Amino acid sequence: MRRRIPTVLAAATAVLSVAVLVAACGSSPAEPATGTGGPTVPGGSATSAPVPGASAAPEATGEPERTEPPAATDEPAATDEPAATDEPAPTAEPPGASPGAEACTGSAENRDFFAAAAEAMSWDVYCAVLPDGWFVETGAYRLADGGRLDVTYRGPGGERIEVRQGAWCVGDAGNCAPRDHEIGPASFGDRPGTLVALGGSEQDGFAVYVDPGSAPSWAATDEGLDQASFTSIAAALHRVTE
Repeated sequence: MRRRIPTVLAAATAVLSVAVLVAACGSSPAEPATGTGGPTVPGGSATSAPVPGASAAPEATGEPERTEPPAATDEPAATDEPAATDEPAPTAEPPGASPGAEACTGSAENRDFFAAAAEAMSWDVYCAVLPDGWFVETGAYRLADGGRLDVTYRGPGGERIEVRQGAWCVGDAGNCAPRDHEIGPASFGDRPGTLVALGGSEQDGFAVYVDPGSAPSWAATDEGLDQASFTSIAAALHRVTE
């Protein structure tokens, strides 16, 4: 689904970048260096409202209220059958389905960042869904020249994954999407891509490229992961939807 940049964001295209908070695992996130806050809720005094279903107490009278004992019956009280309906009962979302940026690894501020980027860009924005111990190390996006988004994640053992999206690689794909050799097909989230080795050994890392040389295009590269772990993480990249 392509999104149109709203009026407020369109007016902000002169801004070169918006920084993501660095949210270290287990610590409170720092305040963002740039960006604007969300809307504030105006203050107001509390008001009381009548409780739905409540009724006023009856006025007192001089005569005691008469009551009749319930009639004895051997039959249980009749109950109404549930009304038939043609509408199917609502069903819950399938397990694991996470709309928007809710699935994105990182702090609440990081997720707000991905949601804002997805709203601003005309192309699909992805975020990583990583195991415990991973966090957003750095990240920024800009709207100029078609827009681009760069985010780096860091793992518990010092591993890194960089995800680049948008107009980050325009022109000669061989220069901006380097490789030692091509390995085969791989997935970048729900997009088909190409897995390449960045060097002659596993320690040199891998990359998954989607449409390099075009705008938009997508790429994920790693540092410190084996091939199986990296391709699994790249395939789990989450497309941020509205």
